[in-house]
Amino acid sequence: MKKQRTKHTKPLKPRKRQNAPTVVKTLRLPLDWPFLPGCISTAYSRCGQPRCACKGKPPKLHGPYYRWTGLVAGKPTTITLNAAEAQECQRRIKRFRRLQKRLQQWIAQGIRYAPWNQRQD
Repeated sequence: MKKQRTKHTKPLKPRKRQNAPTVVKTLRLPLDWPFLPGCISTAYSRCGQPRCACKGKPPKLHGPYYRWTGLVAGKPTTITLNAAEAQECQRRIKRFRRLQKRLQQWIAQGIRYAPWNQRQD
């Protein structure tokens, strides 16, 4: 059922702002997903067995052991990974850093075009 207007009401028209910016851009974000902040490190170590090759001259250390380090719920966390997991984490970290770089560029551009920089005094 169609609603009828009374004679005393008019549809509201949006008011034009006098200081409206002249340049408006819409960003479309093609993103690779998922992201992972943090870093991957590798470590080699010696064991506690006295006749192991890691105690020799020159030592043949055990490893590599891959570790992801980052923040989880605001706390520094380190997780040991296998080689395949480390490779996937490295891809995700790379995507995250690319996104951070783009975001910093957009923020810098936003500051350049901020309202206080558009004043014509």
